[in-house]
Amino acid sequence: MNKIKKLFLYVLNLVLYWIACFIPKNENVWIFGAWFGDKYADNSRYLFEYINQNYPEIRAIWITHSPNIVKQLKDENYEVYKKYSIASIFLGLKAKYSIFVHSNLVDCMPFLNNSKTQNIQLWHGIPLKKIGFDNYLIKQSKYTALKNYLFPSLIEKYDLIIASSQEDKRNFTTAFDSKNVEILGYPRNDVLFNKKNSSEYIITYLPTFRDSIGDAIDLFSDYNFDIQLWEQKLLKLNIILNIKMHPVNKPKNEVLLKFKNSKTINFLDEVDVAEILANTDILITDYSSVYFDYLLTNRPIIFAPFDYEKYITKDRGLYYDYDDVTPGPKCKDWDEVLEWIEKFKEDASLFSKERETIKDKFHKYQDGNSCERVYNKIIA
Repeated sequence: MNKIKKLFLYVLNLVLYWIACFIPKNENVWIFGAWFGDKYADNSRYLFEYINQNYPEIRAIWITHSPNIVKQLKDENYEVYKKYSIASIFLGLKAKYSIFVHSNLVDCMPFLNNSKTQNIQLWHGIPLKKIGFDNYLIKQSKYTALKNYLFPSLIEKYDLIIASSQEDKRNFTTAFDSKNVEILGYPRNDVLFNKKNSSEYIITYLPTFRDSIGDAIDLFSDYNFDIQLWEQKLLKLNIILNIKMHPVNKPKNEVLLKFKNSKTINFLDEVDVAEILANTDILITDYSSVYFDYLLTNRPIIFAPFDYEKYITKDRGLYYDYDDVTPGPKCKDWDEVLEWIEKFKEDASLFSKERETIKDKFHKYQDGNSCERVYNKIIA
């Protein structure tokens, strides 16, 4: 975004922020957004669909940058508008609730941070990595205080933050400096209680965010990934390996070329992670908190912390000792990962007691009713 456009949006949101402070709110107008306005996914998506399906009196509205998402949701008879369209601004000024997984600043529109709109922070994962005020590796700009003084619409406020357990409630309380945290469960995890709808045996690799937003990364070349060996083994075991990068990273071009002709290995792009997990037989991850969600399926997890020392010193600190909260084998390279795939394919019960212990620690509710609890709390 160029500087002129950025300044224009700052000024526009400042004007709308002050107007919104004086406009009466309609309790049946709810604004939803996710992932910088670029994706239809995550907790806000599942709560959005739940509201539409169960409470037709509520005008649930999705806003996005993406023309493709606008078309998709219109085709599905949902109400959707592009960010900063006349309709999105008009409805945003009247909305009683704004619901997102990062913040109004990126998922929705900053003027929704006004004093009259209720802001619902659903977040996008049980924290393993330190976030918000707890993340000491990220330093605030020296101009932040001045910018917030001039543009109060940039000051985030959360009237409700959802958590899944006492563990992440404690972390959210310090990360967001807020007492408005409630243990309700994640809406997206309700789908994990549905039956697997694929007959294929699927392994999914979901690495976490690294480096900077938009960076291309290679998590294979330096860690003994032999594509011919993997192809041979996966074909023999009748397994599909799906790879889904974190939404703000992408694989390097040479990585994509290496896997281009594979019969068993796929790179996924525009697929919702909750849907992926529901149909995954073994999860492979590193420091992504997605495995906390996956514990609800009671299926095996392989951990691949190949760059652990570098990650915790340069990318992000962790809330917990890694070994204490990762119920599965910790592999040093891809050869070891492949060995554990064979073991889990033969016996999925390995590490089951350890998974159960961590699941109970990080999930108060294990029933598939989180959307209902979140809705009831919002309207209470």
